[in-house]
Amino acid sequence: MTHETNILLLQSGWLYVGLSVAVVIVFGLSWLYGARVRRTINKETVEVSSIFITSIFGFFAILVAFQLSGSTNNYETQRKLTVDEILSIAAVMDSTKMLRADDRQDVLKLLAEYVERRKHFYDRPIRTLGIEERGRAQKEAGLQLLRHAYALLPKYVGDDRIIFNSFLTRVQIMNSSFDQQFASIFMQTPRILWQALIVLLMIISAICGYKTGIEKGQQVGLTVLFLFVVLAAIIICLNLGNPRMSAIRLDVVDAQFPKLLRQLESLR
Repeated sequence: MTHETNILLLQSGWLYVGLSVAVVIVFGLSWLYGARVRRTINKETVEVSSIFITSIFGFFAILVAFQLSGSTNNYETQRKLTVDEILSIAAVMDSTKMLRADDRQDVLKLLAEYVERRKHFYDRPIRTLGIEERGRAQKEAGLQLLRHAYALLPKYVGDDRIIFNSFLTRVQIMNSSFDQQFASIFMQTPRILWQALIVLLMIISAICGYKTGIEKGQQVGLTVLFLFVVLAAIIICLNLGNPRMSAIRLDVVDAQFPKLLRQLESLR
């Protein structure tokens, strides 16, 4: 499965539907198989199976905990980088007030174009090629503002030049903040960990169905609840690990870009 397909599946939600259907099918088939062999199973086999089941569940719990920790860290990293990016744009906006009146309007216009692009940067559907093109366009908008700032530099001398250098530094930080934030969405957890997690989910579904069949449906409610919790944990990991493409998004921080744009419009 390609990276492009993974992104589209996360955005559409079909990945979660597919996982849920797969769990139900594996559980049902294993239940039927367990029901067929329950009369021939002996005590020794049950004891060996219990040891095997405990080992599988223990390993799965460790893997889920490890994955959840990594996914949470990825979410928090992307949120922090986005907040830093917003603060850097606000700092550039504030520093424009120290520019000369005849220079301020052109700078605010370029900055507004930059923020407008950033406002729609993660509009769905997100595609690999599309996000790369948007990234280049966003970076070019930031560099255009930087080039314009360097073109204005010779006009400022003395104390005004010191003030302008502060503005110039903030523009550079704004560009750097976007680069870091954009790069963070490609720093995902290795695919092999997700594959191991999904394989173990199928194995656990099979074990739960098999044991339910052997035990003639005893504690089926608790078994189904357990599978639901396991499936929910994996879905949460997927969402936290991919906040730009999944159901758990960075809407709270992204909502600041329209506010920044309105503030820019009021300054012009």
